[in-house]
Amino acid sequence: MPTKAARVRGSGSPIYVIAGFLGSGKTTLLKRALAHELERGVKPAVLMNEFGEVDVDGAVLHEHPRSNDIELESLLSGCICCDLSGAFTEKVGHLLKKTQGAPLFVETTGLADTGQVVAGVEKALVEHSDMARLASVIVMVDAPRFLMLGAYWPAAKDHLRQADTVVLNKLDQIDDRQVGLVAGRVRSANPAARIVRAVHADVPIDQLLEVPTKRRTAKIVPSTLKDSTAGYRSGSFKILRPFEPDRLERWLKRYQRSVVRLKGYARVQGRPGMQDVQWVMGSLSIGPYHGAKQSQAKIVVIGRRVVWQRFLEGLEHCLVPPERGTAPRRRAGKKVSR
Repeated sequence: MPTKAARVRGSGSPIYVIAGFLGSGKTTLLKRALAHELERGVKPAVLMNEFGEVDVDGAVLHEHPRSNDIELESLLSGCICCDLSGAFTEKVGHLLKKTQGAPLFVETTGLADTGQVVAGVEKALVEHSDMARLASVIVMVDAPRFLMLGAYWPAAKDHLRQADTVVLNKLDQIDDRQVGLVAGRVRSANPAARIVRAVHADVPIDQLLEVPTKRRTAKIVPSTLKDSTAGYRSGSFKILRPFEPDRLERWLKRYQRSVVRLKGYARVQGRPGMQDVQWVMGSLSIGPYHGAKQSQAKIVVIGRRVVWQRFLEGLEHCLVPPERGTAPRRRAGKKVSR
């Protein structure tokens, strides 16, 4: 007798939306879901949306040992729930033609309004209803920083309401009382959602991808569309020398209220090879970079009310000085979008 997952795939490609604010663990969860599908002999598709111009997360997927078995498309420099809706519909159709019943994962930018993304998927399915259906909406929550999220993003509560499953992530960083408080806030925003608890987005993927017996339909009309990215801009930078980690952390903490997210790959003093550098709402983490091999370091910064020239000048002071007796290398140019 075919499994539930097999029956879903037999009726067309299930589309899973993975949403959540910047740095909540969406890409880590996506990588786990892709590994699960590949192990089952399924070749999934991915549509990734980056607010900035540099596809940092996509580079990680390209390095997957079976990347040739993953159909990957990216939408850069915008948000699929607002200004990329036309391109979004087109890429969904393109991927569905290639999947032939395999799942399609849509990873949103961390600034996307989940309800509007769901409405965008359903709009795309009007043209492709015989090829796919919206299977589930999964929203990642950065539990240690969730309670202060409203100060950074007015849509924080709204984006939970379309979720079928909410993953409370990074629970190793808070105590049981705080976990209960976050779970209560999530339950208040969406009483019907299933709540899954996780560390490093490690969840039972089989259970996570179960299709709800009944989904709510997003009721979004053009006149109610909101720009969930309002006030935010992104900057992409090439980094020519290694960072001094302590100096970098001190500088970022000075911009804690305005620089919400920094991510990318760079060399770091005292650590071998390229490093994965991540900053989200006051917390810096650095670890070995496992993405595609890169000869030149790149980072993306997302923030609001950032004085970009001043920020860049300070960021340069966080780099290891050039060796004495060598001519200083020219700083790479920055590009700020939106």
